Amino acid sequence: MANEQKGPERSAEELVQLQLENYNAHDLEGFLAVYAEDAKLYNLLDGTLMAEGREAMRERYRKRFAVDQVQAKLVNRMVIGSRVIDHEEVTQAGSDRVLQAAAIYETSEGLIRAAWFVNE
Repeated sequence: MANEQKGPERSAEELVQLQLENYNAHDLEGFLAVYAEDAKLYNLLDGTLMAEGREAMRERYRKRFAVDQVQAKLVNRMVIGSRVIDHEEVTQAGSDRVLQAAAIYETSEGLIRAAWFVNE
């Protein structure tokens, strides 16, 4: 993309770790900054496009950060070249429920370009 600035030279694992830290800090702009301007988020099970682009992601995550107060605990991580696969336990403030989730992140040129999610 002509208007997109290349992110700092970070490894795929560093990018995903930074987005996880910003997710848990509820830093919406920091979280979005590691994603490409046209990043795509998918449901892994059925291939549904859940969000495309930072603006759609901003709307999707604003409530999760401000109202739901979500937290994700990394259980396991695999790195395969430019792809990172995380197993996470996700919790919401005020709830005892622990959601098991998996995410696959695809990175290039210092940004997360796409992610696929599945949870119970």
